[in-house]
Amino acid sequence: MRQLIISTMAPVLWILTVFDGVFIFAMYKKHRENPLDKISLLTMILCMGLFYDSLILSLGAFLNFGPLLKILSQFRFIFHCLLIPLLFPICGYSLKLSKQKMKIVNVLTAAIMIIGLVAGISVITEERLIGVRRYAQSDLTPAFANTVISFLDVVPVFFMIGIGIFLQIRKKNPNMFLSGFFMLLFTLLGIFLGKDPGGDRSKSLMFYISMFGEALMVYFLFRFVKREEELKD
Repeated sequence: MRQLIISTMAPVLWILTVFDGVFIFAMYKKHRENPLDKISLLTMILCMGLFYDSLILSLGAFLNFGPLLKILSQFRFIFHCLLIPLLFPICGYSLKLSKQKMKIVNVLTAAIMIIGLVAGISVITEERLIGVRRYAQSDLTPAFANTVISFLDVVPVFFMIGIGIFLQIRKKNPNMFLSGFFMLLFTLLGIFLGKDPGGDRSKSLMFYISMFGEALMVYFLFRFVKREEELKD
């Protein structure tokens, strides 16, 4: 199974890239239809970061290790740490918080984004070849950056799950919960199923498996926006 996953990684990464691109336009269209809908706008921006991530990993099937791939890969971490905090205001807007409360959420989000930007720049990368060539986060990355990345990988998802349960009970809209749930599920699958049998951390498939959770997260955010429209009608 592991070998099959590795051998099909390159074409599947291109499929994920196209998927992210489609949802950039889908969320853009939703925002054009309703300019007041901030969730579709923020999800579109978030999806741009996921598109870039998938694209650079896909190019790893063709580009050799070197300065170009290294620089492009550094921006993968920068965009990840900069854009993932957008999940906080997405959660806030899903609850229809007051303008005053959203100002607080947005200020806190901006602060986390700045910290995330510093963390993304601080990441030290190393060459890894498994399925595709990529520059991955190395053990030399400062503890500060590791802590911020771990925070961003876990905390927003639990916010989405908790708020999603509340929204399902109150509004019968399960999609925020499903968005966070599948992101968490594939992160856990990546941890437990992506391990190298020999224990080599550099050969972990977690980065790849978790990308399916990101794709489903975006899909269910799209479904959330559609369901909100239906509830208004």
